[in-house]
Amino acid sequence: MEFILQFIESLLYIHGEVFWLKECLTAFKSLLLFLFFRWIISWNSRQVVLLFLSAIIGVACLFLGDIGYFSDNDVLKLIAPISFYLLVYNKDQKNGTLLFLFLIPYFVTSYEFYLHFLALIESIVSHAFIVFCIILVKENKYFSLLVSTAIGILINYIGDHSPPGTNDILMNPALLTLIVKGLELYTKNTKYTSFLKSFWATLLCFAFFGSWIFHLIKRIYPLYSNH
Repeated sequence: MEFILQFIESLLYIHGEVFWLKECLTAFKSLLLFLFFRWIISWNSRQVVLLFLSAIIGVACLFLGDIGYFSDNDVLKLIAPISFYLLVYNKDQKNGTLLFLFLIPYFVTSYEFYLHFLALIESIVSHAFIVFCIILVKENKYFSLLVSTAIGILINYIGDHSPPGTNDILMNPALLTLIVKGLELYTKNTKYTSFLKSFWATLLCFAFFGSWIFHLIKRIYPLYSNH
């Protein structure tokens, strides 16, 4: 009985906060932001609004992250639904411009590659390797899903074990989307959009459930080690 109570307590609490409540509130904020962007996309002046709004979100995420309000994974949860929506409803490339208008200002304002020269080199190498893997697997949906899953796991793992912003520098979802979408425009190969849909769907799952998985693993291991 004591073991069950310890297990439940370890699942519900993390660093003195109610873990499940924090995650549910993040999901609720993400849903509100998703509905808000869906509403904006229906506007006639949506291009201008998206351009400024994404820049504001990028600056806000950077500032709020510095003061400890947003974690990297929280930011991923907020931008994943918007990007996924734009990709899923990218009929006849009509929303391609909207995707760039949203991601470019967000990426420029939130990507802290300028912290030091080594971070820039590491970022270039890591993204080049990831893009190389994407080019290899884009024709196979199963391998595409495997690469997307690996990226999702690494984003969560690096964010959980490294200083804030490290996973965003080494594996930036916005930058990867921009590069892959640019490759599609250059090569005229629609397989890249198919990959991006699976990529963002996978990241969306890891954004909302990855925290639970890693939290559960960390809490289960000490319990079993004590018995």
